[in-house]
Amino acid sequence: MADYHNLKIFKYEHPTADINAEYQNRLNSPTSITTNLKINPMNDGIRQSSVYPLFLLPIQEILQLQDQIQQNATEITRLMASLPGIASSQMFLNTLSNEIRSTNEIEGVKTTNKEVNQAIIAAQSRSEENSRLQSFARMYLKIQNRENLQIHTLDDIRKIYDFLLAGEIAPDRTPDGKLFRDRFVRIGNELNTVHLPKEHETDFSSDLIDWIAFINDDTVPFLIKAFIAHYYFEYIHPFNDGNGRTGRYIACVYIGYKLDPMSAITFSSEINKSRNKYYSAFQDVSDEKNRGEITFFVLEMMKILAEGQTTLIRKFRENSRRLEVINTNLKAFSNDSSIREILFIYAQAYLFNDVSDGLEDRELKLAAANIPNTQIRRKLDLLTKSNTLEITKHSPLTRKLTQSFINQNNF
Repeated sequence: MADYHNLKIFKYEHPTADINAEYQNRLNSPTSITTNLKINPMNDGIRQSSVYPLFLLPIQEILQLQDQIQQNATEITRLMASLPGIASSQMFLNTLSNEIRSTNEIEGVKTTNKEVNQAIIAAQSRSEENSRLQSFARMYLKIQNRENLQIHTLDDIRKIYDFLLAGEIAPDRTPDGKLFRDRFVRIGNELNTVHLPKEHETDFSSDLIDWIAFINDDTVPFLIKAFIAHYYFEYIHPFNDGNGRTGRYIACVYIGYKLDPMSAITFSSEINKSRNKYYSAFQDVSDEKNRGEITFFVLEMMKILAEGQTTLIRKFRENSRRLEVINTNLKAFSNDSSIREILFIYAQAYLFNDVSDGLEDRELKLAAANIPNTQIRRKLDLLTKSNTLEITKHSPLTRKLTQSFINQNNF
C-alpha cells in the first residue's frame, strides 16, 4: 500500500490503465468503507451532475495513525491527571482559548485573547450579562465534561447553530429558509471556485438527513466517521455563514466524547496552522477525477490531530519540568510555607495559561483551602505590596505574578 494514491494521480501514473476498473476495485474492496453520503463532484469550478458515494480504504497509514492517536490520548489523559489542580484547569482554559480564537481566525473573524478570556469567564460564571462569544464559550466548555451531542433531526442541527453562534452572525447572513440557507453560495476566491453547494434548502435537506443517519451509525470506526462527517457537513454548507465554526464544533465535541477533551480542543488550532493542506484535501475529495474517495482527506485530518496531540504532550512535559524547578526555587525564596504555597499556585497559572489575567482571589482561596481566608487576604496584600503579585482586575479582584518576580527567580 506504500504507493497507494488517489485516482487522479493513479490515472497520471498509469495513463493506459482502465480507471473505471480501478475505481470499482477500490469501491468494492472487502475492506472498503462505503457510505450513504453522496456528492456531485466538481470539474473546472462547475458542479457536475454525476453522483458518487463517499468511500474510504483503511490503508496502513490510517490504521497506524488511529493507533497513535489513541495512544496519545491515553498519555494526555495521564499527564492531565498528574498535574496539580490549578495547572490542570489553566492548561484546559489556555488550550480552549487558542481553539476558540483559531476556529474564528480560519473564517477571517478576528478575536482577541481578552475577548475570548472574558467570554470563557462569563460562561463559567453563568453571567446573565451578554458578552461577545459568551454562548460560543459556553458550548465549548461542555467538551470538558465529555458531553456528546444528540443530533437526530434537522431541528437539532439548527439549535446547535443558534446556541453556538448567538450574536456572531450578521443579520443579512442569517438563515433565510425554514431552518437553513435558501440561496446561492460559492466557496473559493476571485480566481478559483473550490465548491458550489446545492442552492436551495429543499435540495440539500435530504443530504443532511443522510448525514444524521451516518453520524449515528456505530459500525464505522469513530475517528474515520468524525472526519468523513466533518467533510460532508462542509460539503453541504447548510448556512449562509458559520458553517466552518459549526462543523468544527460538532467534530470537536465528538472527538472529546470518544477520545479525550484536550485532544479535541486542539483541532481548530492545528487546522489553522495547516490551512492549505486542509483546503487542498477538501478539494481533492470534491474533484471529479477522484470519484468520491475520501481516504486522503481522513488521512490528512488524522495527521493534523496527531500533530496537535504531539504539541500538547510536549507542552505538558516541558511545563511540568519547569514547575518542579519553580517549586524548588520557592523553598529558597521564603521560609513561610503559606507564602510558598500561594506562589506555587500562581506559578501554575503563569506556566499553563500564558494568555490569562491570572487568578481571581476566590480561585486562589479554593486552591489553597488549607490556609485560613484571613491569612490568605493578608498574605496576598503583602505579596502585592512587595511587587511579587500585581492586580490585573479589580472586579472581581484578580492577580498574577509580576514580570520582575518571574525574571528574578528564573521562572
